[in-house]
Amino acid sequence: MKTKNLSPLNKLLIPALALVLLSTATNAQKSGLALKFNTGMSFSKPGGDLGKVAVKGKMQLFVTTELGYHISYSAKSRYGFKVAAVAAYDNINFISADRSTELKISVPGVRARLYPFAANGQFEDALEKILPGGRMPFMVRMPLYVVIYTALNSLHFDYGTGFGKILETDYAGTGFKDVTVNRTMTFTGWGLQPQIFQSEKGKWTANAVFDFGTYSWKNANGGTSSSKTSHVGFGVQYHF
Repeated sequence: MKTKNLSPLNKLLIPALALVLLSTATNAQKSGLALKFNTGMSFSKPGGDLGKVAVKGKMQLFVTTELGYHISYSAKSRYGFKVAAVAAYDNINFISADRSTELKISVPGVRARLYPFAANGQFEDALEKILPGGRMPFMVRMPLYVVIYTALNSLHFDYGTGFGKILETDYAGTGFKDVTVNRTMTFTGWGLQPQIFQSEKGKWTANAVFDFGTYSWKNANGGTSSSKTSHVGFGVQYHF
């Protein structure tokens, strides 16, 4: 099937649809499938060639939708890892170093996500079974508890593609004429999305978002520009 003429929206939907079909065929009775929605504020810093001519701008809104599937290490284990397809929409803002123009960048994109340390079912039960027991100094026990709590179902690594639209527009009233270019961007990142709530039956969870990543792309002159982006926000997840 040819995909080069697909719209950005269709490119976002294809990985999610494929994961649904795979998960349905693999486990029709008790699914490890979950759908998550995150949103919040995005903070970006220019890098590469762009970092030489631009500075930080305004914080922006981000949105991600994630379709994930938990894979246990064995049939009897609730512990394993989680893979996910992510549809993302980022807004990035920079100001030129001389304060004459503003860069407004919108980036819809798709990502593959891996949670290397995940458990299925009730979070508190899973956490209790892996916390270290026995006598342990408080100064050792508490940091270890925090690390395990934060990482379980939370630590993840991303790799994907963004379809960036870069608009340079007037910022200081100089009469600058708008210029728009499109760039295909590579995204790499990682983050933590610790759980802060789970319903009694375990169907609904809520999480905080602390994600970090970098968009990079080639310029028309052959150079490379980038944007280091940080996300802070909240999310909700439904477990099928």
